[in-house]
Amino acid sequence: MREPRTFEFMHWAKRWVGKLPYCLGMSGTTPVDPSEVAPASAGPAGPNYYGTAELKEAVAAAYGTDPDSVLVSDGTSLANYNVLAALAGPGDGVLVETPAYPALAEIPRFHGARVDPLARRPENDWIPSLERIARRAADRSSPPLRAVALSRLHNPTGADLPDDFLRELAALAERHDFHVLMDEVYLDFVADARSSHAVSPRFLVTSSLTKVYGFGGLRVGWVLGDPAVLAPVKELSFYLAVDGAAASQATAVRVLAERDRFRERACSVAEQGIAIVQAWVEERADVRWTRPAGGLNAFLELGGVSDTRAFADDLRRRREVNVAEGEFFGMPGWIRVCCGGPPDALREGLRRIGEAMDERGRSRAS
Repeated sequence: MREPRTFEFMHWAKRWVGKLPYCLGMSGTTPVDPSEVAPASAGPAGPNYYGTAELKEAVAAAYGTDPDSVLVSDGTSLANYNVLAALAGPGDGVLVETPAYPALAEIPRFHGARVDPLARRPENDWIPSLERIARRAADRSSPPLRAVALSRLHNPTGADLPDDFLRELAALAERHDFHVLMDEVYLDFVADARSSHAVSPRFLVTSSLTKVYGFGGLRVGWVLGDPAVLAPVKELSFYLAVDGAAASQATAVRVLAERDRFRERACSVAEQGIAIVQAWVEERADVRWTRPAGGLNAFLELGGVSDTRAFADDLRRRREVNVAEGEFFGMPGWIRVCCGGPPDALREGLRRIGEAMDERGRSRAS
């Protein structure tokens, strides 16, 4: 039996997120009270080919595209799995951003593809190198490059990718015959953001109602793509799920009808939280970050803390603060902090992180 690598991030999330008074380890908007959008009953089951017609139309309208360009999925995670499994397998190459949400690399690796890192670094505003992508695509000594996996907003930093980067990446993808998975589950935190789906048919975009909108319990996500490019992804989806949950999809239509209201509220919470983190960072000479383009994630480099796994474990056990250590994303020395919780809890959690850093500094000096 083939065994996937242990998904340490998910084990941590299941064990710790929401379990401590100062939970800075979340990654999305606080779940919305169900009373705000009345759940739909299952009702009589209608046609559900790649999602109900009503939901595909609602998603397509939100993105200014056609329903044939939409594949409904049980959340972004399954959408990413579906796309990556269709794009690459044994004998293929994939470039995956780093730091990264671990599943983006582990899914193609599990399916036999060769996965190489595509660095996103703070000194480059977390924008990957197009030259690196071009070199890898032209490298005939390695498996042919079939896919590049990126996220907007970048998880864990909250950085976005500029339009000129997207256009040049699309040109490279066309020239070298590869596709791009763009996980945009956080992108709606940016007002008037243009989805990568509109840039090129080489881009396959995934998203859901979870991180921004607070309806993760519905398990409703989607893939956007050119219908011809999306066809094999749709075919593979039949092996993963026959029909989606009718009640969830009907409720999702209601959520999308009020999409602007939920998005504006989430953005307001995010802006307040980011301002709190920025004020704390400015008070300390030993913390570095790049202010996110939007969203709830702040990625912080802690000066003098190389083993952030041990540091985060100490925070949880001694100070009741939960953060995501950078080791989950391939970046020791950093932590991901969620800015979306209650402001007082966020301030106190940050204060305790600083207290732990100061204590560590005094210990080293003595």
